[in-house]
Parts: sequence; C-alpha cells; structure tokens
Amino acid sequence: MEPLSFQKYICSLNPAVLPRILRICSGVYFQGSVYEISGNECCLSTGDFLKIIAIKLQKVICEDVEMGQTTELPLTFKGEWGCPGTAHCCQDPGPALQGRKARDLTLQEVLGLQGSWPQRLFCPALGSCPILLSPVYEVQAIMHLRKDVVKIPSTLEVDVEDITEEVQHIHFIKPLLLSEVLQMEEALPVRAEILEGPSSLAVFKNDWIARLQKGQQIQIHGKGCAWKVLASARKGTRHFLLSSAYQGRFRRRPREFTTAYELAASLQAGQRLRVVVTQDCEGHEEDMPSLSVGDRLEVRCLLQASTSTTVLLCNRSSIEEEEGEESEELMLPLDLRGSFVEEMCDSKKYSLAEILEQLPLPCDVKVVAKDPSLTRDMLSSFSALRLEVRVTEPFLVSSFCEEPNKSFEIPPRWLDMSLFFTEEPVHPQAPSTDWSRVEELKEPFYYHLLKQLPGSSAPPPPRPPRRKEAVGKAGLRTAKATGPEKAKPPSLAVSKSPLSQKTRSPFIARSTPNEYSMHLRLQRASQPSKTPKDKGAETSDSDHDYETVDEDLQKTICKMQTVFPF
Repeated sequence: MEPLSFQKYICSLNPAVLPRILRICSGVYFQGSVYEISGNECCLSTGDFLKIIAIKLQKVICEDVEMGQTTELPLTFKGEWGCPGTAHCCQDPGPALQGRKARDLTLQEVLGLQGSWPQRLFCPALGSCPILLSPVYEVQAIMHLRKDVVKIPSTLEVDVEDITEEVQHIHFIKPLLLSEVLQMEEALPVRAEILEGPSSLAVFKNDWIARLQKGQQIQIHGKGCAWKVLASARKGTRHFLLSSAYQGRFRRRPREFTTAYELAASLQAGQRLRVVVTQDCEGHEEDMPSLSVGDRLEVRCLLQASTSTTVLLCNRSSIEEEEGEESEELMLPLDLRGSFVEEMCDSKKYSLAEILEQLPLPCDVKVVAKDPSLTRDMLSSFSALRLEVRVTEPFLVSSFCEEPNKSFEIPPRWLDMSLFFTEEPVHPQAPSTDWSRVEELKEPFYYHLLKQLPGSSAPPPPRPPRRKEAVGKAGLRTAKATGPEKAKPPSLAVSKSPLSQKTRSPFIARSTPNEYSMHLRLQRASQPSKTPKDKGAETSDSDHDYETVDEDLQKTICKMQTVFPF
C-alpha cells in the first residue's frame, strides 16, 4: 500500500476490518516530535507502529467554498444533502454521490459512504453555495511501551502505511506496574521482562534484589499465600521478616526491662506480667519504694496519682515468701530505673505458627533448631529474638527465568517496578527452593515499616516527666514536672477509682508543712542566691550535695533558734 495522509486513510477505513497496523512514514512530526493528545504527551517517530482498534466520529467541519468560512456541524444535524448543480460546482462530485438524487441523504448516510474526503456537497439548510464536508474522527490505537490506549485525531498531519498483512504477529509491548499485576491473578503464571527496576532498593539485604534490572526476565508464579512475622535481634540493630514457611523451632526467652515505663508498655489486656528484680533499686525520693534483688512483682495497671503523675500499680512479694502470704501493694513511678526479668517457666519448642496461635506478640524467643532447608540459618546465631507483629502484606512469588527452581517473594507496594508480559511459555514446575524464608531488612526501612503496620505495637503509656532538680541557698532539693501528662492509651487501663489509705500513704500522700517550715521557706526565698565560683563542683546527684544540704540546714536552724527561741 502506498503511503496516505492519516486523515485520508481513516476516512476511507471500514470499521469492520479493524484492527489494522500502521507504520508512520513521514510528515511534520519527524523523529520523536512530542505533542499533546487528550491531555497526555505522545511521541511519534518515523518507523513507529500504531495498532488501530477503533474509530469514532468526533465532529464534522463544513467550509463554504465561495466565502471560505468554516463551521462545525453537530452530529445531530437534520439537513439533507445532495450533489451541487454544475453551475455552482468547480469540480465533479465525488463518486460516492454520483447517480444520487439531490436532497435525499442525511448527514450520517453521507458520512457512511466510502469515498475520498473532503467532498463538495450541497445542503439547502446551509445556503445555496457548495459545501466542502470534512469529518474528523477520534482514532483509538495501541503503541509500543504505552500502558493506556492512545486517542489520536484523524487530522494529525502524518503519512501512514498499512502493513497489517506483513506483520500480523507483531507484539505491542504494554508496560505494567508490578502493583497492577497484583490485581491480575487470572493472567498468572506469566513470563515478564523488566523495563525499569525498583525505584528504591533500600528494603532488603539479599542477593536477588540487585538483579531486578532492565532487561531481566522473570517468571511470576502467583500471589503468595504465606504470612510474615517481623522480628528483631534483642540486642542490636538487625531486623528480619520471617515467612510462615520457616521450619526452625523456637524456645521462649524471658523478656528484660530496664524501667517501669517499659513494664507499663508491655501490659496487654487479659495477660499477666510477672517479673523478678535482678538489681537493687533505690527510689530517687524519700517516700518512693526501694526494690531489692529477688523481689517478685506482679504488674497490674496504670494509676492516675495526680493531675500530672501516673504510676504503675504492682504487687510485691519475695522469692522466700511462703505460699498464701499477703503481698505488698506498690506504686512505681514510670521513670524508675532498674533491672527486671520476666518470670516464666516454659521449655517447650514452638514452630512459628504455634507461637502465633498460643502466645501474644511481642514475644522473646531463641532459635533452638535451625531450618533444615536453609544453607545458613542466620537466626540461630542470636541469643534472643523479639517477634514483634504479624505482617499481611501481599507478595508475588517469582523466580529468574535462568533459575526457575529458586523462588523469591517481591512485595510490590514496597518494591514497585515496570515490566511487560512476554509471550514465551512459562516453566511448568513450581520452584523447590525459597529464597525468602528469612529476609533481613535495612534499618531505615524497618522503622518506616513499623510506623505503617497497624498492629506493630500498642501505644506506650505517657513518658514520665523529667525531674528538674534545683538546690537553694539552704540546699533543699525540689522537683518539678516538665509538662502536662499525655493522653493514656486505650490498651492500658488507667484506674481513676479512689485509693485506700494504705495504698495512698507510701507514695501519694504528702504531709502538710507546719508553721515553722513555712516561715523557714519564706526567709530563704527573700535571700538572694549566690553564684558558685566553681560550676563544675555543683552536681545535683553526688554525695557531696547531701552533705552540703545537711550543713546548711543545721546552720540555718541554729540561726532561727537564736531569733525565735522555742
């Protein structure tokens, strides 16, 4: 077929023979010219292919031959058409209208006739002058490396050539995002070629992720059905995703805590938390309880001690206590530091599925039996792992075409990339080796993921206010809360019921200052403070401070006794 203008080709095209494949030959859009089509940029180069799949009449342009004026006719125009008289016609009518009677064709009938366009016609509704009629079509086409159908006006000034008979088996590449493939399970399994690798590789630390590059062919077997568990090394910065297919065995490890705040954050509804104190702990206030090695604490709940103070209610007993002896009720400030180890006795070996069925997360464990299918089970080298939360992110089970027996699981929403389906046959057998049973996460992504997972961890209780310790002239120490208390999380019940006198007396109750102590405070407040010569010697937590407080207090009391004899 000889090249034609795009307009002439489309106007002469019979919709019944679609689809048709065209090649761009020449025109004003040479070698990669970019223009806008339906709001999207499109690039046509000489030699590009178009697969025409549909045409739709968009509008009809009428030009007055004598006056040169153009108008646009609505598609519902009712005027009848016919051949113009020879007195008004500058050329013979088109062959499609020869032999027709004047004023016997509607607009739709005229446009449905095959022939060369534009054509000179006559329509009494538009006047007595001949009309040059030009239809404009919207052409729907498929192009290489374009995901959506391209809509092109037929008036585009390019020349095309119909090559349908020559290239009947040409494959038009339609790019897809891996995240879109998740919704195309009916098309799987399929072979695909990567057009552009993942935009971010900062997710996993493994060997296969770096191979996801342009030109790499992979086979997508289907949507993964395995769930994952997020785990972290108890001491360190290494984090992992464990597949439900992991075959190692675990034994529970007691959790360790260093503050009362961590104890409060570990409280779970319906679960009892019992810990043993492994280090003597002195309260930083006189009326604050002290803990000794061997004390056993049953952590109960959070209590609102005052408008700005939250405490942790516990029951204390010692290891030597006889069974049935009443335990002591304590209230620990959240900023109390110490050393606590969860009290437990469980030597059972668990599979990953059994842990999720029988134990609440987070849970501390140790791998006591390696996964036999792994050449190297890195999890067995850690003394303790914390299983944090179950992950239900969708994955696509894939393999490299050169290694069809080794599968890996790609999370499209974390590692999206563009690819296209090829027409090559898929490997019939399912992979026998799973590279994704244990995936190590890069640390920045771990913290990003932790914020995205809804059940990763219950919101912790409000952090205790930091105490500002100041020493006045007489050396008396005061403490202030730095700010108001934050809202309490719903998962940690905070009791607002009135406490008994026995409960309130050790920590919350405060004695009313007598007249002498009030007078002493007022006198100190009226005296200007002195700046110490050596700032380095002023330490609020050293033993020297306590000695200074005692000496200054004794001197002040002696002076007051002289002025106000008792």
